[in-house]
Amino acid sequence: MFPAGTSGAQLDVLARKALWRDGLNYLHGTGHGIGSFLTVHEGPQSFGNASVALEQGHVLTNEPGYYKEGHWGVRIESALVVKKVDTKGQFGGNCWLGFERFTQVPIQTKLVKASLLSKEERNWVKEHNKGVLKVLEPVLEGMGDKRAVKWLKRECGRAFGNEGKGSGGLSIEWD
Repeated sequence: MFPAGTSGAQLDVLARKALWRDGLNYLHGTGHGIGSFLTVHEGPQSFGNASVALEQGHVLTNEPGYYKEGHWGVRIESALVVKKVDTKGQFGGNCWLGFERFTQVPIQTKLVKASLLSKEERNWVKEHNKGVLKVLEPVLEGMGDKRAVKWLKRECGRAFGNEGKGSGGLSIEWD
């Protein structure tokens, strides 16, 4: 949550905080506006350089990442909409905003080392996946797609980490 009048540039530092703590960064924008004419990279809203205040109804991407040059990289991109939210204190009145995720895809927890996440972050991932299941399961069941429902339930309920080899022989060495 953030107060009305906050720009994406002001929020960008929060996306980078964990990496900055370890002297790391990513060399791309955290996100960009999505509109009705160009569909992507359409402002004025964005994270990063934009000093435009985010407003209710703005749609933008959230795509922090990290790339180890010459080795690997990771980026999860989601679409968000800015909406009004209620806060515990309502300081300054009803002028608080937050994000609602448009993207309804489970986070692949088999690729996540849980010990690197805080309890709050682990809970966020679990709640995200529960929400995806809640939204998509009825749609897929209505289409009669049993195979997709089975996959969705498995992915949304999967524990963190990868024990041994997963599908396609995937094996992850964390250290």
